[in-house]
Parts: sequence; structure tokens; C-alpha cells
Amino acid sequence: MTSRQDVGRRVDELAQEHSGRNFAEAIRAYAATLDDAAREELKAVVLARAANFDQAIMDRVDARGWFRRQWDKAGAPRDR
Repeated sequence: MTSRQDVGRRVDELAQEHSGRNFAEAIRAYAATLDDAAREELKAVVLARAANFDQAIMDRVDARGWFRRQWDKAGAPRDR
């Protein structure tokens, strides 16, 4: 039986080796080697990582919005 930690470690390895569609193909190939229980663990790991990635993107978007507003304020002429 493959533990969630083992699956997570393998997903990390695949993420370092591949990106984009190649990563998806590598995950698909890895899933084909697993039994049903381990495949469910893989799904849980990938979904959790995807949610974390989405949140990281939104955090960056929010931070950029704050940064842009500060930049715009700094460059705006001041009334004296």
C-alpha cells in the first residue's frame, strides 16, 4: 500500500521534472501504476496542491493590485 506521504513525494518529484501538459501526462502515467486506494490518495494530493496553487495566484493578484495602487500614488502629482 502506498501512503499519502509517498504519493506526495512522488508528485513533488514529477513537478520538478515536468510542467504543464507533460506534468499532467506524468501524473496520468503514475496513476496507472497505483492500486485504487493509492489512486484516491493521488487525487486528494493533486486536488489539494491545485487549491493551494489557485490561492497563491490570487494572493499574487491581490498583492499586485496593492503594489500598483501604491505605485500610482507615488507617481501622481501632489496638490500643494
